[in-house]
Amino acid sequence: MIKNVLSLNSIYARKFFLSQEAYSNMELPPYFVFNKVLSDIEKSFSGELVPKDLNEAKKNETVNHILYGNKDGKYAWRKYELINPLLYISLVNIITEKSNWKVLQDRFKEFKKDKNIECESIPVLPTSRSKQKAIQISQWVNNIEKKSIALSLEYNFLYQTDITDCYGSVYTHSLSWAIHTKAVSKNKRNYGDLFGNKIDHHIQAMSFGQTNGIPQGSILMDFIAEIVLGYADHELSKKLDLTLKGRKFHILRYRDDYRIFVNDVSDGDTILKCLGEVLLNLGFRLNTNKTYFDEDVVSGSIKKDKIEALKFEYVPKKLSRKELLRQLLIVQQIGKQFPNSGTLKNRLSKILDVVKPKDFYAQERIISSLLTDIAHNNPNSFPVIAGLISNCIAKLPNKRQKEMVSLIQSKICTLANIGLLEIWTQRMSLGLKFKLNLNEKLCKSVYGDTQQIFETGWIKDTKIKTIIDSNVCIDKKIIAKTKAKIENKEVQIFSPYNY
Repeated sequence: MIKNVLSLNSIYARKFFLSQEAYSNMELPPYFVFNKVLSDIEKSFSGELVPKDLNEAKKNETVNHILYGNKDGKYAWRKYELINPLLYISLVNIITEKSNWKVLQDRFKEFKKDKNIECESIPVLPTSRSKQKAIQISQWVNNIEKKSIALSLEYNFLYQTDITDCYGSVYTHSLSWAIHTKAVSKNKRNYGDLFGNKIDHHIQAMSFGQTNGIPQGSILMDFIAEIVLGYADHELSKKLDLTLKGRKFHILRYRDDYRIFVNDVSDGDTILKCLGEVLLNLGFRLNTNKTYFDEDVVSGSIKKDKIEALKFEYVPKKLSRKELLRQLLIVQQIGKQFPNSGTLKNRLSKILDVVKPKDFYAQERIISSLLTDIAHNNPNSFPVIAGLISNCIAKLPNKRQKEMVSLIQSKICTLANIGLLEIWTQRMSLGLKFKLNLNEKLCKSVYGDTQQIFETGWIKDTKIKTIIDSNVCIDKKIIAKTKAKIENKEVQIFSPYNY
């Protein structure tokens, strides 16, 4: 059984949260390394920030570094944040202080008491063979999708729903309610009264003093989201004990996604109503556009893009020039119907596993055009597409390679908020030893241009300020060794054919 972070003692929990994988779970090239800046600050700062420090940070619109991901190639953007390293370490120190960590572990045990409501999204620990994200995805498949199918033996109806803009809607004061109860928190509002208040103010310090929203893009914030959502489970359990006492139902939750299993439609409606009320009290709203009902529990348990993919045969383990083109056309059609879906990314990864240089021969332009079109409409898949494009153009003369990458950049740059896409476009050009004109600060840092990635004007300790300002999140040695052809392990979440 895979262990989650709550199984660790406070020392190992701190070590886990201060790891590269926990600090940022965004897909970035390997020369972005955050271990050094975290380690250097940790050596100089072992305590926690005080209210005066946090109040200075709150005066800034943001002290974090913001990256936008484009969800659909149009107007749906997702904001990701690299958290200011000093704030991050201070927050980790508070959460993993021995007595505080014990309180959190006990609180989560309380949240789990109702066996009818299961949470399957507590951050899990990576193994030596698998990436953190791969383990978390496997958790979803095994504990949500497969378990949902198994529950079809007991239940006739399935309701599914999620929370609108979950991370952006977290009411920071509710963190203290979740940890210490609402009654206690209302009577102890001063910063030092409760460690839940400290967490609240640290998050406010990351966003101009606002009390709504937590940064997205780290396992630490996934864990903090689980504190509030676990509390919501607990409050929902109390409500349902009164309204559905003795009735048979089961709820699976993965972060902000809910699956509700019932044998009576009226019970499902009651649960949705109670869930909506509980979430509203915490500042959340159910997403009515993603709330639906299935009489076929088995089919409803499987994502629609996976069902659609059953129409197509598996990616063969050997391709030809003609077959490669056909497989990419299949991916393009899947992307139009199910943009940014897991099926699309998995199929691209499988193509990357089996494709050979000869499969690209004499059709580099058309394949690069097709891949760029897929990326334009499915921006989340761009890392693996960048890997495929780098393979595609690997045998071309250097001049033609540069021309192709420049054309791809021009196409991608027609999208808005493309920081993450610029990072991977730069990765394609970096091994070819030519410089693109890019706006993203992280990209400029890779080129050696001095950039202020994090706002540090509020930090009084000059040593820590210097550490953060010195762009130590860029590993120049890795950059120097970067090759033109992107290695599969740079862009793939799973090992070959392990998905």
